[in-house]
Amino acid sequence: MDDLSLLMRHLHLETRVFHRSTHCGTWVLDAEYERKAMFHLVAAGECVMQIGGAGREIALTAGDTVIFARPADHRAISVRDAQDDATTLLLCGYFEFGSPLADVLLASLPAQVVLRGKENGGDTASLLTLIMQEAASDAPGASAMLDKLSDALFIRVLRHCLLQGEVRRGMLQALTDPKVAQALLAIHGNLAADWNMDKLAQRAHMSRAAFARHFTGAVGVPPMTYLTRLRMQTAHEALLSRQVTVAQVAEIAGYATEAAFSRAFKRVYGLPPGTLRDERTPGNPRRTG
Repeated sequence: MDDLSLLMRHLHLETRVFHRSTHCGTWVLDAEYERKAMFHLVAAGECVMQIGGAGREIALTAGDTVIFARPADHRAISVRDAQDDATTLLLCGYFEFGSPLADVLLASLPAQVVLRGKENGGDTASLLTLIMQEAASDAPGASAMLDKLSDALFIRVLRHCLLQGEVRRGMLQALTDPKVAQALLAIHGNLAADWNMDKLAQRAHMSRAAFARHFTGAVGVPPMTYLTRLRMQTAHEALLSRQVTVAQVAEIAGYATEAAFSRAFKRVYGLPPGTLRDERTPGNPRRTG
């Protein structure tokens, strides 16, 4: 069995389609639903997805899907100058998992993934067509069919990310390796903890040297490098999408002082965290220099 198939058996995925709606003319749909991994599929028509305080916009047409691997403020709106008779059918759902390994997997994916119905291969286009047909249908079992087809949609997303190089194949192997998985679960379960090589090796029930080799071989980077990258990714997303102070983000990322966090953040992203936060805070003018 291949790594992805084995991982999906471990994850115990159940998808729930919780919202199906038709919109005409000018409209806004705030996505204040479950704070989980979510997807929005345009089954007919077109719309614009607005994401977070950064003001990012994604134009979507029939067959396009946006997947949110992690919670983010977003809303769907009509296209500008929409005609009164323009109709858009939206399908929204969320992914639930029976294993904490899902948190590690989702953190390794891009925050948002866009699948274009017209740009993907025939198999993906066929799946999206089936989902769109069921979304527009009142046939018996349509809701159950939508949930099961959406399970397959999540696997398609993982395939897409693998083919695009947006997630390392080694991560799939690592998540099915019991020793490495224990260390990954510990890190993701308490990112702010005072982790070091000795503590992580203990979680894996290995010596420090053996654990370092084993983790690096499976994940592709040394344990402490992985930890730092994950902390910086989490901090960056928090600064973009939440009303938090730099001091609060430093605490979330596991840094004892705001100064230490700011230095680490600037090494990775090239600017202080306060600058990023100020640029993305509603009501503040965006810097142009």
